[in-house]
Amino acid sequence: MSEMLQQYLIINNREIHVRTWNPEGGETIFCWHGLARNSIDFVALGDELAAKGYRVIAPDTLGRGLSEWAESPSEEYCYANYVDLAVKLMDFYSCDKVHWVGTSMGGLIGILLASHSAFASRIGSLVLNDVGPEVPNAALKRIFNYVNSPLFFKRYNDINQYLQTLYQPFGPHTSQQWQTMISASVRRLDNGGYSTHYDPKILAGYNPDGPALNLWRQFKRLRQPLMLMHGLHSDVLTKDIVKKMRDVQPDMFVNYYLGCGHAPNMFYKSYRTDVEHFIEAHPLVEIQEDKRNAG
Repeated sequence: MSEMLQQYLIINNREIHVRTWNPEGGETIFCWHGLARNSIDFVALGDELAAKGYRVIAPDTLGRGLSEWAESPSEEYCYANYVDLAVKLMDFYSCDKVHWVGTSMGGLIGILLASHSAFASRIGSLVLNDVGPEVPNAALKRIFNYVNSPLFFKRYNDINQYLQTLYQPFGPHTSQQWQTMISASVRRLDNGGYSTHYDPKILAGYNPDGPALNLWRQFKRLRQPLMLMHGLHSDVLTKDIVKKMRDVQPDMFVNYYLGCGHAPNMFYKSYRTDVEHFIEAHPLVEIQEDKRNAG
């Protein structure tokens, strides 16, 4: 099994923490986490894909996990900057074309990259984990409330219980998986207590009363092989949004998960097996050849 490496890169004068597997491997898979999560969510997937010969790259977004925090939160914590960071990370790792696996926010970044005239050719396939071109207002308000007002805990067991409750919709975990995920999701404070492992200002640029997220125009432009993962109890990706997505992209693969909300976790074997099978079924070499033949 390929050993996971942890690197600290300077991108846009900010230190970005990246987990990498199999650096000399074949096709590259970028894994990008959700809004208040970090790259720990992909350790099981990274191990398995690396064992199959893939190179896997999973960054901590600016302000999350072990990456540096923004100096100008309202300007840096935005999708335009995240897309720029992603492109520069692909440049650093010399990636002409990658598979993109994005959970929630990571999926939205994937849509923006894969639909952009300058970057679309670099995204060979796209996995959207429980996110679509729009997010219902009720879900946005729920997320805004807990992210924008992080709680503080005196003891580890207290924040452990809080996060297990908060992340219950992710789906099944073993006790060891919970420990792995939660231990990377907390940080000790100067006063000796604990809080969540992200900058409390990651939503500084978000206006809850502003225009709703709408990426339908970008989603319609996608030409890459697509797979959608849908937690059937998700409030972020509703059944109506999924139906509309299928109407817009009728060739999109859709996997539905019972007993799961937002968002299906990659620690669960069944969920990551679906991702692995999709990537294996769409090798980048064949995708490039198909585009040349179409041209």
